[in-house]
Amino acid sequence: MMAMLVALASVGTSFAQTATPTPTTFTSTINYLFVICDTQAVIDFSGTIESGYDVYYQVFSASNGGGTALTALRRLAVGGDFRTTETVALNTGSTVAAGQVASMYVAIAREGNAQSTIFSDYVDDIQDGCRTGTTTAPTTTSTTTTTTSTSTVTSTSTSTVTSSQPRIRSPFGGFINPGYTPPGPAPVVQIGPSQTTSKPRQQTPGVIFAECNQFPMAEPGILYDTDLITIFWSWYAATEEDMLDHINNVQYAVAAWGNPFSNVVRTEIEFLGGDYWVFYYVTVGNLQPGQYQIDYKVYWNQAISDGYDDFGPGTDNVQLTGNCSFTITRNPSNTPVNYTPFPR
Repeated sequence: MMAMLVALASVGTSFAQTATPTPTTFTSTINYLFVICDTQAVIDFSGTIESGYDVYYQVFSASNGGGTALTALRRLAVGGDFRTTETVALNTGSTVAAGQVASMYVAIAREGNAQSTIFSDYVDDIQDGCRTGTTTAPTTTSTTTTTTSTSTVTSTSTSTVTSSQPRIRSPFGGFINPGYTPPGPAPVVQIGPSQTTSKPRQQTPGVIFAECNQFPMAEPGILYDTDLITIFWSWYAATEEDMLDHINNVQYAVAAWGNPFSNVVRTEIEFLGGDYWVFYYVTVGNLQPGQYQIDYKVYWNQAISDGYDDFGPGTDNVQLTGNCSFTITRNPSNTPVNYTPFPR
């Protein structure tokens, strides 16, 4: 069963000096190919998901979400352009006989809040044979592979949601880059000279998410050598117990040119937006003009759950990786700066 959606989210932001929110536009797209087998489901996912949102899905024993749940509600943590295959075992003792119809619920919803959806749909498939995933690494072009299933339907849907907040939480309260609208993807075919988009000067300059390359809303923007640079990352969980399991088992490797940061600060556990959060940050200081990259990796000593998915040894998420590239330029006033040595 194949389906495709285009979800358009209109997000309003407001500033203290203005009384009327200024609308901005974000677009998420997702393609999904659902095949039900006798004891598992195989789903190809691809598309582009704006930061602050994830994909959620669940398989049921009858059409349109009817019958009984064959899997738990699962969260696919993605950001930006992605392509992946999910092979999900049905609940213990559950089978789908040949010729029986099953269905999958799929949604785009806020991170950590599966009920806060901007899109949701059901897609059916007849159990007429299985398949293996054939997707490749993420690209900027979304395609869907074919399947041996004879019951194929394509559907398109549009959804709108309004929010007054940006997307990436800051360790210092609120969100980074309020009011920022990431540029849309470049056209596949372009005639004439290529056009470059200048980066903005963000409202929270120097507060840099360690995975900014994977999340468009985390674009560091124009940075000057007078900006105090802070690198941060975060984790959230559905319960405080889940968060403590993470803290007690997590190993972070966040480094610049292979040199791990020292003096990393971890905040206290906070309850924000329906989830429990911790933030990790390191204050780097003032950097010399030049190109910089942060590499991020997280893994665990033993398997843990964030209440939505499993992570660590023996799970589908043994480790998570990301990175962030940014440029420091000389400040326009040519103000003298006492630079901080940066690990190289």
